[in-house]
Amino acid sequence: MPLPRLTAWMLVTAGVGFTFQGSVASPPVTNGNRGADERPHVLFLAIDDLNDWTGFLGGNPQASTPNLDRLASRGVIFERAYCAAPACNPSRAALLTGIRPSTSGVYHNPQPWRAAMPDAMTLPQHFMAGGYEVLGGGKIFHGPFNDPASWHEYFERPGDPKPRETPVNGIPRTAHFDWGPVEGPDEAMGDHQVVDWAITQLERDRETPLFLAVGLYRPHLPWYVPKAYFDAFPIETIRRPEVPDDDLDDIPPAGIAMAKPKGDHRNVLEYEQWDRAIQGYLASIAFTDHQVGRLLDALDRSPIARNTIIVTWGDHGWHLGEKQHWRKFALWEEATRVPFLISAPGVSPLGVRCGRTVSLMDVYPTLIELCGLPERPELEGRSLAPLLRDPASPWDHPALTTHGRGNHAVRSERWRYIRYANGSEELYDHDADPMEWHNLADAPEYLAIKAGLAASLPTQEAPNAASETTD
Repeated sequence: MPLPRLTAWMLVTAGVGFTFQGSVASPPVTNGNRGADERPHVLFLAIDDLNDWTGFLGGNPQASTPNLDRLASRGVIFERAYCAAPACNPSRAALLTGIRPSTSGVYHNPQPWRAAMPDAMTLPQHFMAGGYEVLGGGKIFHGPFNDPASWHEYFERPGDPKPRETPVNGIPRTAHFDWGPVEGPDEAMGDHQVVDWAITQLERDRETPLFLAVGLYRPHLPWYVPKAYFDAFPIETIRRPEVPDDDLDDIPPAGIAMAKPKGDHRNVLEYEQWDRAIQGYLASIAFTDHQVGRLLDALDRSPIARNTIIVTWGDHGWHLGEKQHWRKFALWEEATRVPFLISAPGVSPLGVRCGRTVSLMDVYPTLIELCGLPERPELEGRSLAPLLRDPASPWDHPALTTHGRGNHAVRSERWRYIRYANGSEELYDHDADPMEWHNLADAPEYLAIKAGLAASLPTQEAPNAASETTD
């Protein structure tokens, strides 16, 4: 069953559960081309800013994700998966290099990651060296810092149509913190065109194995998608997350500084935009889910359909008012938990849930093992292959998330421990408090719990890498 996060939603219905059959996938087969390399192909699907609002995770039962749920039914669902950093650039740089922010010094979006790690062998580069054809399209690395050395070919995502007048939500000086429908068909949207490009790649016969990275931008801000997706979520039906008025009362000042309750949240309340913001996020998720369906249909028609590993991941989570916070950029569950699926023919069972705590740092070493590539000793994650073979295998590896130098969250299956750079702390018991409403850090009976979790904190931390301003 999904993790028990629906308890905080003001809903009449009692949540959505998905039951998948636990049958074992068929053995891998070649793509049918004589002389073809029989190693598995890889479809590497990244979705920007998607939190647990999916059917298979149950974060919001109003979310409509039939195609992501279909994808989830084909592999292992990692219910407790966490990003290395709750921001696009450091999260993606960490996943794609296998190097944590605390090691590289890449902590924030404006920091050029390649300048900080000039000798890093990225995940796609490692596949190139291993004889794969490596193609990418859309958003894989953080937009300003795409890495040409990592691709044989790259398709830049086209722009999107915009509403006639902005900001649609009426919040002044809001930049891209905006939402509303746009005119025009799906075909005019950049993500649709990225999927068109990916479909073309899947239709080709090939003699070498393929690593195809597809990065979908929505539900990243601004939430501008065609009107039909908004109409699917009538504003009068929108349900907000439950946010206690006193939810920040037991949070240390360092955490409140990250939440910024007098910023986005105050504006959303003042301009009465909470319901419309949720509608915009749900609409954007539904739009992206439709693109996932188009991509999955194309894969099923393709010559490589039965010999392709599919890795689906979100770069970080998203707040929609929880802790009086919006966006990512925080160390709580909403900002750090991510959707993460792996389908590995002949290795992973179908539609099985894994409740072990894993990290996106584990993607690189996992794909190395699944595809038979040489190991890389500098990688700071670990292969998830044992959990793909048996999702209930013993696994005692808490996930570490970093947001700025010295600020970390450690997540085990039961606990979240946050320590800020100034030494202030938060501790949450997810068995009793899945919405993290009660900070237990000051209670003396939890000293041993904190000490055990703190053992996963980095012992040395790199200074901030040189940065430059980017949007």
